[in-house]
Amino acid sequence: MAEFESKKVKLKEQQAVVAEFLSDFRNFSELMPENVKDWEADQDSCSFTADGAGQVKLKYTERTNEYIEIQPDMAIPVSGEIKLFVKIRDLGADSEATVGVEATIPPMFRMMLKRPLQNLLEMLATALEKYYNG
Repeated sequence: MAEFESKKVKLKEQQAVVAEFLSDFRNFSELMPENVKDWEADQDSCSFTADGAGQVKLKYTERTNEYIEIQPDMAIPVSGEIKLFVKIRDLGADSEATVGVEATIPPMFRMMLKRPLQNLLEMLATALEKYYNG
């Protein structure tokens, strides 16, 4: 299994507030880059079109104050499994978040996906940081 993680970002908000925000896909429109099109979301799932990835459908599989887990709600084009997660650490009045991916995919695909996945994770972490810190 391969695991990729973003930089840790300090957020000027309590852990429970960040977890509540990230537990509703309708809030993710605030975090999406410009190359995401046709965004549709309800509280528990979302779909969108992304340049180079086609249509993507996601759903939550776990939601706690410390950990949010999201998985594809569609067939993925490679054999294996991919999970997107956000770890949220309580720092009292603030919190710290790390965005990551766990993937059990063949090594050949792992090498191809490493850079795009790392870029996605960094973009999401930076968007969270900007949203909470201005």
